[in-house]
Amino acid sequence: MEQIGMRFFSVDHLNVILRDHQASTRFHRFLTQYRPYTLPSLDSYVDTQKAVAAIEYANSLADSLPSLTGDIPRPAATVEKSFEERSHMVVQELVDDALPAYLTHRLVQLVTDSLVKEITGNIAPVLRNLIPSLAEVYCISDPSLPDNPIVYASEGPFYDIGGYQKDFVIGRNCRFLQGPKSSSATVHRLIEALRAGQEITETILNYRRDGIPFMNLLMIAPLYDNKGHVRYFLGCQIDVTHLIEGGKGIETFEKLLANDRAEERYRGRSSRKPTQVLGELGQMMNDDELDAVNVRQRSRSRSSTPAGSSRVGPAPIRHNRKVFGMDDSLERGLWPHPSLGPSGRLPGVYQNYLLVRPYPSLRITFTSPALRIPGLLQTKFMDRIGGPQEVRDGVLDSLSHATPVTAKISWLSSPTLPDSPRRISIEGKPRWIHCTPLLGSDDKVGVWMIVMVEQEQITGNLTRPSELPNTFPSPPPNVMGRSSLDSPVRGGEGARSPRFRPETGKLYAEYLRREGKSHGPEDVAINGSLGSGSFREARPFHDF
Repeated sequence: MEQIGMRFFSVDHLNVILRDHQASTRFHRFLTQYRPYTLPSLDSYVDTQKAVAAIEYANSLADSLPSLTGDIPRPAATVEKSFEERSHMVVQELVDDALPAYLTHRLVQLVTDSLVKEITGNIAPVLRNLIPSLAEVYCISDPSLPDNPIVYASEGPFYDIGGYQKDFVIGRNCRFLQGPKSSSATVHRLIEALRAGQEITETILNYRRDGIPFMNLLMIAPLYDNKGHVRYFLGCQIDVTHLIEGGKGIETFEKLLANDRAEERYRGRSSRKPTQVLGELGQMMNDDELDAVNVRQRSRSRSSTPAGSSRVGPAPIRHNRKVFGMDDSLERGLWPHPSLGPSGRLPGVYQNYLLVRPYPSLRITFTSPALRIPGLLQTKFMDRIGGPQEVRDGVLDSLSHATPVTAKISWLSSPTLPDSPRRISIEGKPRWIHCTPLLGSDDKVGVWMIVMVEQEQITGNLTRPSELPNTFPSPPPNVMGRSSLDSPVRGGEGARSPRFRPETGKLYAEYLRREGKSHGPEDVAINGSLGSGSFREARPFHDF
């Protein structure tokens, strides 16, 4: 995996991207939007690659000529050392910054598409195998403590990725995942982002406890308090090793690996035809250069017209088909708008999430920028869930037992009174929620991470009142006869769990009665422990 990781972020991979018109256009569009300061370097490097491709084409033509003496043909052209040095200086910025940012962006697109299908229950088994433990690997660190240690983490998948036990992870900085081949440039960007209190998304080579490397898609967002200070950092990490291996997720990397295999098969001897090399050169040409080539082609075409031809005037110019409005659907809305502020800003499906206190409080203590609407913060999460009674009972049962749960709910734009007689029949907007508990060193839930999805799309504007009809389909009478994809509640617990009992409805009734009274100490602090090294101090999860 170390070698694959190096090839993934290599100059050769960049060259493959630039020699493919569609990939190059996507790359240029990404840099224009997210890394405009790298565009001059990109333009300069593309020009050098045109020169290299032209030289390669000349040598390929020379190799194809029959030898008159039987000797091995000599190269028709070579690259001067000074030219190579100048090209290397230009490309370094692209390889260290632009290329990792672009490839990470592509991985976020793939993961988001898969994650939405995972939460809505429509993911294909092959995708689940390629991207394991989606929407379940989270941690929260506290920058107010020495070395910004992890204080809460989702059990199971988080520890499975690195192979470390909870007692080792809680209270330590997450740099223990770094190893000998972890990119120093990536590590530097992570450090600078944390120091500046900014969000950052990177793909980095990490190492498990047994030394086995894996590719980690890491997303970090600062969580600001009401005074504008960074209170916590929220981290999401996804193992994308299987997406990168063999180029299963990135087509340009798949092409690079195929080129590597061909190079090894021919033992360094070029097996490419001149027309193939010329085609790659044409892929890198801009519109002016292509127009110049087309002019020569039209001139040659006119001069070869037979004398008796009935054609009058110049040959008609054929224009290549232009395409509009066909950009990647996930390109739009992949990030919350910058005007929403940096606090809690994560890309893709993670742009819509809530942080909720553990049972019995279940108050919404933090909202992502895309969900930051007046009146939502500090309201009770269960007061925002309408629709069928069995769904609310199942969600509450799961939250009360610290069990991860996925459910299709009816999201209420405004909370209802606990004693409202119409509460059972209240309808809202259809949403999927994916709830994951984050535990501290005492194995108690410190906070719930709840990702919210609207149908099978990512809009970043889940609060718009006109996006979906204000309806929620009632469940069919035969609940037990439904497939797992039709069930409104999925997970280890919930309305369909073997552990779920009819009297669970009493739990919900007791919750409503209790919330109608004054609040107890459970609303003041969230259980959990943290610390550094062997010293662990119990501290609450603070409000924002």
